[in-house]
Formats: sequence, structure tokens, C-alpha cells
Amino acid sequence: MIKKVVEIKKDIKANDEVELSWFDMQKPNLTAVSNKAVNFIIKAKFTHLHEDDILVAEDGYAIKVKRSEDNIYVFEFTDALNFAKVAYEIGNRHQPVMISDMNITVLDDISLVDIIEAAYKNDDIKITKTTGYFKANGKAHHSH
Repeated sequence: MIKKVVEIKKDIKANDEVELSWFDMQKPNLTAVSNKAVNFIIKAKFTHLHEDDILVAEDGYAIKVKRSEDNIYVFEFTDALNFAKVAYEIGNRHQPVMISDMNITVLDDISLVDIIEAAYKNDDIKITKTTGYFKANGKAHHSH
């Protein structure tokens, strides 16, 4: 049976937990399976979910939202021109980014394959595929 989440609360006791990726936490409509194998569906009234939100189902069953690590790529640049070019290309794909000093971190996404392949061929860019907690800068992944 699929549980329907009817509200989101904070600071109440949960019966269960679910680990969600950054991208899944941005979705207004989501189906997922909790750690105790409970299927649930949510239609968020807000823009997205946050870590430690408590999803309360119609029957009172409460599921705490936890962050999972994401598959990410970290680009490290030695010069501003390559940094700007890659940032421009990623921006044209409307992908969320984490930007820090001469670094850009992106989620592993099929729309970035050509940019990632080009970066691997560029000796002035170090690229690392890893897992980690993604937190986009600004109002990433918004709609127009």
C-alpha cells in the first residue's frame, strides 16, 4: 500500500526515515521508499523539501527526510578563462552548480557529458568524479 503524505512538520517524532538526493528534494511531486520499505507519495505545497522535514501521512505515519550523497563532478581550474568558459557552458544547460574559488561542482547529469569529456582532455582543468553533499548556489533549478 502507498501512503499519501498530507503535511510536512518539524520537530516531531518520526516512525521512519528516507534518504533523498539533492535533486529529489527539489521535486514538488515525489514517490519514494523509506528505510523501512514503506512506499509513499508526496505533492509538496512548498518549493522543495529540507533535511529533517517530517512527512506525515494520512494515517499519521511520520517519515524523517535525510540527505543522501550525490554523484558529483568537481572541476578545479588554474585560470579564469577556462573557469568562465565552463561556467558559461554549464549555465546554458540550466544546471545547478556549487561555485567556490576556481572550483565548480555539478551533479552527474547526462546533459553535461560533452563538457565533462572536454574538461578531461584539457590539461589546465582537473576533474574528479566523486560522491558528496550537493548544495547549489543561489536559486538553482528554478523555473521560468
